[in-house]
Amino acid sequence: MHPFLHEALAAAEAHFREDPRCVGMYLHGSIGRGDTDAYSDIDVCAVIEDAHYQAVKEEMRDLCGKLFGPIVAWLPEGERPNYCNFAFLFEHGDELLLTDFDLVSRSLFVERNQPPDRITWDPTGILHEVAAKARPRPTVGPERVLRLIDTFWVYAYLDGKYWCRQDLFKLLYVQETLFRTHVRVLNILHHETEGFWWAGEMAKLPAKHRRRMRAYFSAATFGAVARSLAKSLDLFAEDARLLCLQKNTAYPAEREAAVRRHLQAMGLPNVAQ
Repeated sequence: MHPFLHEALAAAEAHFREDPRCVGMYLHGSIGRGDTDAYSDIDVCAVIEDAHYQAVKEEMRDLCGKLFGPIVAWLPEGERPNYCNFAFLFEHGDELLLTDFDLVSRSLFVERNQPPDRITWDPTGILHEVAAKARPRPTVGPERVLRLIDTFWVYAYLDGKYWCRQDLFKLLYVQETLFRTHVRVLNILHHETEGFWWAGEMAKLPAKHRRRMRAYFSAATFGAVARSLAKSLDLFAEDARLLCLQKNTAYPAEREAAVRRHLQAMGLPNVAQ
């Protein structure tokens, strides 16, 4: 993990320790599991008293800009009245870094009953209490397994007509659905859970399955993916600019430029403007 991310995380924790509206903080993702590498980002969550959740939420962008650095892109994800993940890119010198900062109300945190990966601050003990009471994941029953099998074969059937129609994009849609369903089956087979995010769950499967599952993808080499990425960046930028023109709004060219610079710095070919 980038050294500055550790500094920024410490600053965020120090801030919320002094904020009586916050009842605790924890880490998740690779930093929560303790298996970060040089490319890992921060995944952190602050638990906020219900009565103050909205006020804290409204402060987050300015706060993160002060604690982390100038915000390049700000992306609220999974937004609900009492939860939001703020994924944001920020500048640190000439570098572009990423953080995922969750905000959750106390009541929802208790209701979800999901144990935090790594608690960093818990003055009231509520985070440890939830961790101690968290229920184990239920065993996946035969009805669900059969539902997944039916899903696979029904969608596999659709490939027939889309092939005859030469409908490439529906073929790709079916392929994606088949792949995700297959991953769920493998997760149940090896871990007795369907998992949450297939790209993360794949790393937990045996190496032979990681190799086999590449058959679902036509671009199954690093070089092919890199070539595809370089082309897709150009196509997306072209279409996004046209849409912004249509909507009479400015295209955020600085965001594109910042991301391209970062990708180029990471060694990806043909991504510069």
